[in-house]
Amino acid sequence: MGGFIFGVKAGFIYSMIGMTLGSWLAFSLARIFEKAAVEKFVSGQTRKKFDYLVEHQGAIISFILFLIPGFPKDALCYILGLTPMHLGIFLIISTLGRIPGTLMATLQGAKAFDHQYKLFLILLGVSGLVILVFYIYHEEIHRWIKKLKEVRR
Repeated sequence: MGGFIFGVKAGFIYSMIGMTLGSWLAFSLARIFEKAAVEKFVSGQTRKKFDYLVEHQGAIISFILFLIPGFPKDALCYILGLTPMHLGIFLIISTLGRIPGTLMATLQGAKAFDHQYKLFLILLGVSGLVILVFYIYHEEIHRWIKKLKEVRR
């Protein structure tokens, strides 16, 4: 919607500011209220799936997870709030990791607003294809990330 309402440049900037503030809030709530906040906002199944992140700082792995389209990034922000990760590192990886997806969504909105439907549909198709690939292979990707985490120990 940011690209549709504000255009590419402003829409991207506003979207990134909003997501960064939201991520910071989720991370901070988890820091302040600890498990109580995370249990309220993140399902037990999701928390269990990402227990390995809570054990150690996983900045690189967390960055990879932020890059994955369709990944539950809100839940990730809450979970990372329980880790020893420094707030500054968290803000850097969560912000940088969201840039590609946010830029793609902003471009789509701007193209729809400009009635450039062919380009809009191409961008939408590319986004859909990337999301589909990650959806189909999400378990394999998750196992690969866990394995990567084990190797880094």
